[in-house]
Amino acid sequence: MSTFALRQLPSSAALMLASAVAIFCTFLVWGLSMRSEFDLASFLNWSDVSWQIAEVDSRGRLVRLGAHPFALALLFGFVATGCMGFAWGAWQFFAGPSRTQREADEGLSDRLEKVGKELDDEMTSVMRLLKQHLDLSGSHSQSLTQAGESLLGSTSPDRIRAIIQFLISENKKVQTEVNDLNARLQQSQQQIDKLRVNLSDSHRLGMLDAVTSLKNRHWLDVHLPKEAEHAATANESLCIIMADVDHFKRINDTFGHAVGDEILRRFAELLSKNIKGRDTAARYGGEEFIVVLPQTRLSGAKNLGEQIRSELECKKWMHHRTGQPIGKVTASFGIAELRRGEECDDLLDRADAKLYEAKAAGRNRVVVDE
Repeated sequence: MSTFALRQLPSSAALMLASAVAIFCTFLVWGLSMRSEFDLASFLNWSDVSWQIAEVDSRGRLVRLGAHPFALALLFGFVATGCMGFAWGAWQFFAGPSRTQREADEGLSDRLEKVGKELDDEMTSVMRLLKQHLDLSGSHSQSLTQAGESLLGSTSPDRIRAIIQFLISENKKVQTEVNDLNARLQQSQQQIDKLRVNLSDSHRLGMLDAVTSLKNRHWLDVHLPKEAEHAATANESLCIIMADVDHFKRINDTFGHAVGDEILRRFAELLSKNIKGRDTAARYGGEEFIVVLPQTRLSGAKNLGEQIRSELECKKWMHHRTGQPIGKVTASFGIAELRRGEECDDLLDRADAKLYEAKAAGRNRVVVDE
């Protein structure tokens, strides 16, 4: 294997490879060391006395050659360590994608929480500024009232002049404070607008699948019940198509996850191209997709499923780097229509059952829950 190829291996796969090589080498060295004609004294100072137990008869003939207990302990230790390393690498390799997705979800959740807290803090600051503005207005109003009462009871020109100067001074003071408050409110408004954009972006990213850019499972959990409620209220039809790429694990195992992700992206583009209006395509998980079709009857959903299936079957696929032919890629489809008073989970279960029937019947077909 070339150095470049080794660099492309995930760390978990490299650990599995190293563990397998270590176990093989341990058994190889053990087998060689157990041969009486083989001498490892030049390497590790091994000898028949220290590493092997020999029995001889009365004539001095060798009747049994066995391993020393310490040598057995070393063999067991090396092999057990190699097996544990291989098992750990295998667990990391197969659990890695789900763990990465979970870490991405946790990161997005932390981002949403941080932006929400900053937005709350900024709103608190705005409320405090508005309270100061109201307190200032009340104080200014009280000063004006007192000055008015003094003017009504004063006849001395000096007294009137002093009151007028006081009013002018108070007005300048209020104007300065109002200008300062307006500037601070404007800064808060800009910060709130920025936080609102960040929150909107975070929310949007939280509703999108990272690989295909379609809506994700979270979007379905939030919006499918709304679509079902709207369909029930307006007495309209609502269908869903559940699609699954056939033999996707075999594609991943044969050509790698990069090719598998590319096929998912192309299939997502095919779904998006064939829907319109309020129709929405989403990645349900793994190689499963769901198309939500408001105002669509079973016949229309079936025609759409057949159209997508046919277009996918006719495509020619090849490795995007090497040009190696991948072969035909197909998908199976299960379709169900929302029934009166039915929950979304039941609708999904019926579509999933029909998808299972399509798989059991040979794949690359559309089965409708009629």
